[in-house]
Amino acid sequence: AYGTLTVRSLLDTREHCLNEFNFPDPYSKVKQKENGIALKCFQSVIESLDSLGWEERQFALVKGLLAGNVFDWGAKAVSE
Repeated sequence: AYGTLTVRSLLDTREHCLNEFNFPDPYSKVKQKENGIALKCFQSVIESLDSLGWEERQFALVKGLLAGNVFDWGAKAVSE
């Protein structure tokens, strides 16, 4: 009735339930800490990407996006 069951649909359902019943985000402090660390690294990452050729830059961007998504989904093997 609601389409294919995926990790994304489970995460969306979890988020919806937390919001509907006024639960605070249990990962809020961790997210704030990680965002602070990421912002400190941002400038050097951008400069590093700027130094790459076009094809290398595209590969690095895709690799980073995929790694970020896998890590965000909580894959223990990736975090280790």
